[in-house]
Amino acid sequence: MPLPAFADQIDPSAFAALRWRLIGPFRAGRVSAGAVDPADPNTYYFGAPGGGVWKTTNAGQTWAPIFDGTRIASVGALAVAPSNPRIIYVGTGEETRGDGVYRSTDGGATWTNVGLRDTHFIGSIVISADNPDVVLVGAIGDRTPGPDRGVFRTTDGGNTWARMVFVDDRAGCPSIVAAPDAPRVVFASLYPAAGARGAALVAAFDPARPAPAPGDRPPSRAPAIFKSVDGGATWAPLAAKGLPSPPVGRQGLGVVAKSGGRIVLAGLRDGLYRSEDGGETWTRATDDPRIIPVGVVTDPGMPDVVYIAQTSLYRSKDGGRTFDALAGAPSGDDFQLLWIDAHNSRRLLAGVDQGAIVSVDGGVTWSSWYNQPTGQFYHAATDNRFPYHVFAAQQDSGTVAVPNRSDYGAINFRDWYSPGGFEFGYLAPDPQDADIVFAGGWYRTVVRFDRRTGQIVTVFVPGTKYRSVNNAPMAFSPHAPRTLYYGTQYMMKTADAGVTWQEINPDLTEVAGRPPTSTRSPQVPAITTFSLSPLKAGLIWAATNNGIVQMTADDGATWKNVSPSGLPPGAAFEIIDAGRHDPATAFATLIVPQDVHPHVYRTRDGGVTWQPIVEGLPDTAFARVVREDPVRKGLLYCGTESGVHVSFDAGDHWQSLQLNLPASSMRDIVVHEDDLVLATYGRALWILDDVTPLRQIGTETGTADLRLLKPAPAIRARWDVYGDTPLPIETPTAPNPPEGAIIDYSLTSIPDGDVMLTISDARGKIVRTFTSVAPPEAKRLANVPSYWFAPPAVLTKNRGLNRFAWNLRYPNPKILPFGYFGGLLPYVEYTLAEHAVPGHTPRDQPEGPLALAGDYTIELSAGGRRDRQTLTVRPDPRVVASPADLISQFEWASRLIEALAVTYDGYAGLKELRATIAARVKALADTRDAKDVASTVEAFDKRVEAIQIGTAAVPGLGLVNRDIARLYQMLLSGDARPAERLQASVGDSCQALRTALDSWRRLNATDLPAVNAALARLSLPPFGEITVPTTPSCAP
Repeated sequence: MPLPAFADQIDPSAFAALRWRLIGPFRAGRVSAGAVDPADPNTYYFGAPGGGVWKTTNAGQTWAPIFDGTRIASVGALAVAPSNPRIIYVGTGEETRGDGVYRSTDGGATWTNVGLRDTHFIGSIVISADNPDVVLVGAIGDRTPGPDRGVFRTTDGGNTWARMVFVDDRAGCPSIVAAPDAPRVVFASLYPAAGARGAALVAAFDPARPAPAPGDRPPSRAPAIFKSVDGGATWAPLAAKGLPSPPVGRQGLGVVAKSGGRIVLAGLRDGLYRSEDGGETWTRATDDPRIIPVGVVTDPGMPDVVYIAQTSLYRSKDGGRTFDALAGAPSGDDFQLLWIDAHNSRRLLAGVDQGAIVSVDGGVTWSSWYNQPTGQFYHAATDNRFPYHVFAAQQDSGTVAVPNRSDYGAINFRDWYSPGGFEFGYLAPDPQDADIVFAGGWYRTVVRFDRRTGQIVTVFVPGTKYRSVNNAPMAFSPHAPRTLYYGTQYMMKTADAGVTWQEINPDLTEVAGRPPTSTRSPQVPAITTFSLSPLKAGLIWAATNNGIVQMTADDGATWKNVSPSGLPPGAAFEIIDAGRHDPATAFATLIVPQDVHPHVYRTRDGGVTWQPIVEGLPDTAFARVVREDPVRKGLLYCGTESGVHVSFDAGDHWQSLQLNLPASSMRDIVVHEDDLVLATYGRALWILDDVTPLRQIGTETGTADLRLLKPAPAIRARWDVYGDTPLPIETPTAPNPPEGAIIDYSLTSIPDGDVMLTISDARGKIVRTFTSVAPPEAKRLANVPSYWFAPPAVLTKNRGLNRFAWNLRYPNPKILPFGYFGGLLPYVEYTLAEHAVPGHTPRDQPEGPLALAGDYTIELSAGGRRDRQTLTVRPDPRVVASPADLISQFEWASRLIEALAVTYDGYAGLKELRATIAARVKALADTRDAKDVASTVEAFDKRVEAIQIGTAAVPGLGLVNRDIARLYQMLLSGDARPAERLQASVGDSCQALRTALDSWRRLNATDLPAVNAALARLSLPPFGEITVPTTPSCAP
């Protein structure tokens, strides 16, 4: 598709109707902050390093995000005011840079930034026990030296702040803790720390000083512990005799209950220490070699109870001398943090690498972390199945394969699985066998997973010869589907499923005449990213973590150094993407240590020259990934540390594509046919369904007020085939894509009248009509809560892009509300689990038949304007029924719909007649000498009732409607030619319908004149004749 000329920015309304869709999985990621509501035993909060703040009001059964409106993803500290639990403070900055402190006065419903924005990384918050406006904040600060670190205090709720403790321009404060029984006694630990992963002790970044190499001893620092006895108004340093290094982590210090701040515990790299004199002198508390604390937490009510967060959660009942493992699992849950209710020690909230979990019985049992979509994912890949699966490695948890849609109406735990591999690395599904997946394994190996057996086989071990990064790239060739490539310092390939491997190049990290690798790079030089050209076989771009780009056009026989010149020192390439329209084009992102600016490059001449393309990207979030759209030349997508962006001019200008997507670190983007797949590092996996509007922006001719965009082909797939009892609504699920065909249209202004969409088949017969007018609300009562029901299908008429989904269904048949046991009900009984997904269940059931595969004409009209497009409906590739089978099924369904309409309308007509009869009988009861006439009328009513309802032996229209409705649902329960016995049962019901209609005709011919003659004798008006409908042909 040619690239039109663009202004710097496209009006966002042109794609505002697009929506990102979470696909899960609901397997949580690491927790970096938390708090227990002191007043409500069911309310807890947690903060994530890349997923914002979450809240539960049911003790962890379900969680909901409450911080997304701030557009800040990284949370380092969180606290609830003891004196007013509606007031919450959040300190931002942990995995990525934050934006200071936020305050809520309504339990997290709304938030206000209250300062300290330049601290960027905050480790702890302590709120005064009796005044929610008095707050202490421990600011870690950046890795680069600066003044915005230390202990800060506000006495006016954040309007003003004063720095109370400052050691130097490198030492931050990850940990502040108050004595549980003497809250004005406060301790703080200061040292140079990184904001992420528990505020570990690190060497501050200094451009003039090399970073430690892998395997070097960690940095050391003398302890700097401060104490306040007046709630943080004044501070004094402690001698800290006996402590060889600082207490580390956000919970590096714990004050023992009922000691008035005299007994303090500290977690160091070499174990647990204890002070009996308020922190002046220290001795080792235990010799247990397991107790190398990540966090130290004391019970606020029991002085002898101490918890240690480590790979497991350990508990001591003797003040820290001996410990037992309380919670954990093989491979390590990795407990990071723990919070305890100050008034009830049995209420615990644990922050684990796998999520937030709640205990209300002192740690005996815990809630699940399989209900929080906060996983931290690296690189994504997709397969070529329908539905396609998204593969990704999740930090701390392993790997996942999640389908883009479920056959059960919503994606849940039954749909995704683990395809082998370690917690980081690439995955590569075999393009010729959907059950085979290759993945990065532990110790930088490569493993092969077979879903048929569940077995994982190691197929590559680096040994001492090969160097690779944790996220070593891996991909199958788009031209030779048996060939898998893998990056070490060499490009490796295998064509026999990993049995043998071949190096296809020299060491790509070494370039003649290039200076040695920067000593500031903490990783060994290796390939971090490569891209196989989809346009030309053998064309490969490879880039490294020491700033080198090399290219081969002959599958590795020869290589050319095409590295950009003038790269910043220490730059490491993150992603390189071969052009999808021009073999000489490529795009790349790189990351520079301690540089938050984005670095995105483009070449159009095979790497001879590179241009930075960052205009429009945020200047404080480095770029992770860039991808070119395979359909529209020049359409690019970029993921940064804070959001997703789009360019319509090959990167010359960027603008936000965030839409409804929460802020997070955007680690990878895959363009899968018409969808964008996104891996985030803190908010799981997402899909932007059907980006065809992005591909059509600027391609219109003229300035039409109304434009119907060319729709992508729709798959004739059943949205929900689950027939068992629905999952409880508390079970976490991710939504399916919009059901059926996605239809996009744009309006330059809001039309005065209605918008109408008409869908016609290839013969011009109208299939379905939709409008912008909402239908009347349903009057019949339902036997299920209203939260199950889908909203009515109504067209929107917003300025800009509008999106509508046609479910590929014809209009619903006319069904009487019979219940499971056969009786007619005064309400609707939802007997079957048809589309039983909260918010998506059709109120009127059963639905109309699915449209057959083929071409349909869609026409949009509004304000006197019209536009047409052709919509192609494709068959579900998994269905084995032939087109002839499905045509037969559709024809049978159409005949049954006709019969249902006859019985429904006939039933309604006879019901109206019987209402008239009932009124006449009542009137005759008050009329002298009308007994015989009344008896005649009542007998006539019985004959009408027999036709209207009937009996099991001789069913009337109502019972025939019931029986045909059941057969209709059986007929359309799956894609298949109608079975012989089903056809026979339809024949029986059709015969019953013919009998009922024949009885109706006889009623009109004989019984109606007779009863009217009886009424005439009393000079009463006759009953009117109701026309008998034509007998339908129930079978093709």
